[in-house]
Amino acid sequence: MIKKIIRRTILICTIILMIVYALMHCDKSVYTKENVEEYVSKMCEINGVPGLSAAIIDGKDEYYINHGQSIDENSRFELGSTTKAFTALGILKLEKEGRLSISDSVSIYLPWFKPTFKEKAYDITIEELLCHMSGIPVWTISTIPEGEDTDEGLLTKTIQNIKNVKLDSIPGTHHEYATINYDILALIIEEVTGQKYEDYISAEILDSMDMHDSFFRTKDSHTDMTVQGYKTGFLVSLPYNAPTYYGNTAAGYLVSDTSDLMKWMKNWTINSQDTSGLVNDVLKHDVSKTGNYFSGWNIYEEYICHGGNNPNFSSQVIISRQKNQGVFVLSDLAGSSATNIADGIYRILLGEKITIGFQNDANKLTDCLSIVAILLLIYFTLLLWDKRSRMTNIVRIIGGVVFIAAVFILPVIFHYPYNAMYVWLPITVFMLLGVSVVLAVFNIFTGCLRCIRNTKGIL
Repeated sequence: MIKKIIRRTILICTIILMIVYALMHCDKSVYTKENVEEYVSKMCEINGVPGLSAAIIDGKDEYYINHGQSIDENSRFELGSTTKAFTALGILKLEKEGRLSISDSVSIYLPWFKPTFKEKAYDITIEELLCHMSGIPVWTISTIPEGEDTDEGLLTKTIQNIKNVKLDSIPGTHHEYATINYDILALIIEEVTGQKYEDYISAEILDSMDMHDSFFRTKDSHTDMTVQGYKTGFLVSLPYNAPTYYGNTAAGYLVSDTSDLMKWMKNWTINSQDTSGLVNDVLKHDVSKTGNYFSGWNIYEEYICHGGNNPNFSSQVIISRQKNQGVFVLSDLAGSSATNIADGIYRILLGEKITIGFQNDANKLTDCLSIVAILLLIYFTLLLWDKRSRMTNIVRIIGGVVFIAAVFILPVIFHYPYNAMYVWLPITVFMLLGVSVVLAVFNIFTGCLRCIRNTKGIL
């Protein structure tokens, strides 16, 4: 009777949780240019974003929308993968100066880098790195070691970790977004210039655009110079200080604010005053065979865009190629909040009337589903507790053994170790994993015990 009450309570709580989650992520209001700030505020509320800053260009108007305590256009956030466009400009500048060509093979600069496809060695070009057409697998992000700029040779070690990587495709034939492509570009920059990547980009790209508030996060102490970052857990946004990945600086760890990024965006609009010619080189590049990707941008006929996601920050930039309009959103929460909000703002700038409807952040959904899964695992364990047949016990034992084996084997097969998952995924995923392992062991133990008792009863 007690188990039955507990089961029903768990089931009711699960249903209530799912209903409340759905209601909290819905909004039927209509938003236009007249109430765009209300739109941002509501989206932050729905997505659980503690702090956000958006730089907006709309014709002759330039303005900022900020959300959260003490957040303004001078608040610094990690950019995540929107950093890649800065790295790409560094490469293109070196080409314009005649110090390299994007048609060059990586092996010219890193002769020890020898990737293979089906056991055959292939050269990768710099252009293929810029387009994510190298064939390097997406999972290589999990090979990037933790460490700061004081760890000597860490960028080189990051690339050496994959120097013999087995490619997913022949270079130049398939677009596959692998963040480490841009770390290889950083090492090439260092080989060509003799400077640290971050020093070269700061001097040649950031300073030239008067972006003096921006810098690269290369050590843990740099977190004191940014807003607090967050990740999702237990249906709320939890403060989280992610490790430093110095070897991944070029692909995701530029720190900036919307005041500086307003200057950056203005170089990419139709009214661009860029005199270097580098922006034009990017925008005129033929991307028809590269998944519409080149030099840190998704390039389309009507607009260019790119998103960024770090373990505790996210960003999104969208800039029109036909009108003087653009938006750059920085969020202090990992997930898809910045992308969702930037998309809505951009559509409003185009004159659309939009409704939020059911709004869902990928990490928030993962978090909620993990909690639901925990409750359902406990529910079904209690439901099956009184079933004592021999077949039920065998199923418990086999199921438990298979699950525990999978816990050890699957991270190896998919190349995602648990330490990388812990950094990137909501904490509730690991709570689910822990509960699942405990229940699997419990089912194996009780199944074996009952089988022994049944056997003794027969004897």
